[in-house]
Amino acid sequence: MLLNLLAVSRKVMDDPGIIVGPIAWILGHVIDFFFNIIYSIGIHANSLGISIILLTIFTRCLMIPLSYKQQKSMFKMQALSPELKKIQEKYKGGMSDPEIQRKMQMETQRLYSENNVSPFSGCLPMLIQLPIFLGLYHVMQNPFKYIDVINQVYTHLSEIVLTSAQTNQSVLELVRHFGELGHIPDGTSIDVNLFNRIINILGPAEVSQLKAAINSVDFNTACATKDSIEFFLGLNLTETVGWTLSPKLIIPILSGFTTFLSSWLMTKKNVPTDPAMKSQQKIMNITMPLMMAWITVSLPGGIGVYWIVSNLFQLCQQFFLNKHFEKMGQEIIVPKEKKHKKA
Repeated sequence: MLLNLLAVSRKVMDDPGIIVGPIAWILGHVIDFFFNIIYSIGIHANSLGISIILLTIFTRCLMIPLSYKQQKSMFKMQALSPELKKIQEKYKGGMSDPEIQRKMQMETQRLYSENNVSPFSGCLPMLIQLPIFLGLYHVMQNPFKYIDVINQVYTHLSEIVLTSAQTNQSVLELVRHFGELGHIPDGTSIDVNLFNRIINILGPAEVSQLKAAINSVDFNTACATKDSIEFFLGLNLTETVGWTLSPKLIIPILSGFTTFLSSWLMTKKNVPTDPAMKSQQKIMNITMPLMMAWITVSLPGGIGVYWIVSNLFQLCQQFFLNKHFEKMGQEIIVPKEKKHKKA
């Protein structure tokens, strides 16, 4: 029997922990809020995917002030390029001397400090994305724990299966077998809440076995409702994308491509004068998209959708911020005479 990767690799009784747990709780409630709005107006199909898109837009809007500051810092660095080049030219003859290197670094840092520029400002948005990634990972693995409507669907499915298991030996054996897949300890009483977790790890092959054993129109309808919610444009957002050749691979492909576009647009106006830094920037523009494509292959599809929409939002944001700072030009650099007056 071909088992779904998710089914054989997860323990259904695992908790997210004291760090990821609160983040997942917050994100889960935000998604549930958007989901209830969507569901209440009659949009049932693709509702989980639409909720993730709204969550992404919501979080990116909260990060706009930080993104503005980041982009402004990058344009300042670009405007300071002539000054940085002068410093590099000044010390280029003694780069092998540690003392000369230290003086160059101090002068460079002073230039940054006088103009309120941080060369590491671009790292902060990525660091903020990390806890969101971790929290969303748990939400996508356990959507029934955070979204009320999905919990109701899962509960209905569990009630049908456990009721059928009381009189149907085939269903009872499947329940026991699926409990083993979820690493549930022997002797544990499987109730509705626990079987909700078991349903959550079952792949299409296991669900088909239940359908055949139960042979119930009510169960089939509930399964169809579950799929309608969790699928987005034909892709199950709660399942790991995986390396199997399938339409789901469009998620990591788009994830990598939009990451590349975002990196390219962000850095095209900020080309370092230092050849070493320029080379590092090119390497990052290649490795980051590949890394994000690889990461989203190993995660539930919903996280890939989050990252793709986040990149698209950032692309639009960067386009308008680039236009804004291009108009500002040298105004974003504090003139030297003003610095002296402040002093």
